[in-house]
This record gives sequence, C-alpha cells and structure tokens, in this order.
Amino acid sequence: MVVTESVDCSLEGAVSSLRSGGFVLLHDATSRENEIDMVVAAEFTSPEHVRMMRAEAGGLLCVALSNEVGKKFGLVRMHDIFLSAARQYPILRSLNEEETPYGGRPAFSITVNHRRTFTGVTDLDRSLTISELAHLAKKAIENGQDSTGEFAKNFKAPGHVHLLLESEGSLEKRRGHTELSVHLCELAGLTPVVALCEMLDGNSHKALSIDSARTFARKNAIPIIEADQVISDFFKDSTFYAPQSVSPWNHGLS
Repeated sequence: MVVTESVDCSLEGAVSSLRSGGFVLLHDATSRENEIDMVVAAEFTSPEHVRMMRAEAGGLLCVALSNEVGKKFGLVRMHDIFLSAARQYPILRSLNEEETPYGGRPAFSITVNHRRTFTGVTDLDRSLTISELAHLAKKAIENGQDSTGEFAKNFKAPGHVHLLLESEGSLEKRRGHTELSVHLCELAGLTPVVALCEMLDGNSHKALSIDSARTFARKNAIPIIEADQVISDFFKDSTFYAPQSVSPWNHGLS
C-alpha cells in the first residue's frame, strides 16, 4: 500500500493516472447516485485491477463504451431489447425501467464474455474480456468500419462483464458515470472504453461515503475527482454550463 500525505483532486492528476494504467475515483453528484466509482482504462485492465475492484470497491464491475464504439459493435440498451422482446414475452414490458430513481434511463446493454474465457468470472477471465473489448474498439475506431461481425466473432452472451453505453450527445444528455468516465478516457487520449465499479461500505452496507473514499484515495495514492470537474471540461468552450455543486474536495484536504 502506498500512503501519501495529500489527495490528488485535480483533473490533470486523474488524466495522468489513467494514461499510466492507474485508477481514478470518480464521484458523480450528491443530487444523483451520490456514488464513487473506481475507474481504469479498459486497455490497461489486468487481473490485479479486477481483483482490486471486486475486493476494495465491491460493486458491479462494468465496462462503459463510447456511443461511437457501441454503434460499431451493433449494441443497443437493455431497455430497447426488452421493448422489442415484449411483443413475444409481455412480462418484459412490465419489468422494463423507464427511469431510474436518480433520473434518466439506465445505460445497461448486454453482458458478455470473451470467447477465450472459461467460466468468464475469474479475475483472469474478466480482465481478458475487458482488455479485448478495448482492443477491438481501437481497431474499429481506426478502421472506421462497422465491427458487428468481429464483435460476435470474439465475444459471447450472456457473460460476466456488464456493458454500459454512453448516451448520444454524451454529457449534454446524461451525466452518469458512463459518460463521465468515457470523457475522461478521451481526455487522456485513450480508447474510450472504461472498466468501472461502485465503491461500497461494508460497515454501513451503503455506498462508500465521500470522507471514506478520500481516506482510501490517500492511502492508495489514487486521484479522486468530482463530476463537475469533468463536466466543466466537456463544456469548456460553451457559455451555457455552470457547475451545479461545490466540490467537497476544495477544503480541508489532508
């Protein structure tokens, strides 16, 4: 464990950590989920990254894909899959969530395993699935071509890695961890595919508090940032955005 005297709360520090294959802790907003996710670029995800996310974060391990990558893979949201399938299976219409308690539709798409995995759930298997998603995404972006065939050739469903799709228009339309983390990866000049996992608290049995996340960040030398920092960068050339909250990292850092 690396213990530091202070917490890096800068956007620059977060981008630098992603570029070097490190984690970032990302808080969305007190007015939204009020959760902190552990985030790492998918192209660097190793079995140790997966171990740390399941052991230290404890939430649902997902992979966020940019809107462009999702389209090239031929993916759609689970919400739309349920609506389509409900014509034959009516129960799916009743189960379908139109809006989450914190606003907007869920970003979830399907779950996948890479075809070279065995069960798909081990640290080795999930890191393979995650890193190969980034590898194929990079090829799809560079080639500028539809990659639905390659996606089906390399991955199978259902699996153990949950896919999240960035909204069309990104942070203009939705301000969830999916859009925030994808924009962070783009800022870092990396493939816009991100592994992320919510941080949970084993004592309160709720989401990890901001203060506890700050302590974890300091002990492990991981940058921790607020959504407003990412959103402000996204809208930096616009006169229509003003941050909606004051960052809790601005005062009393130790």
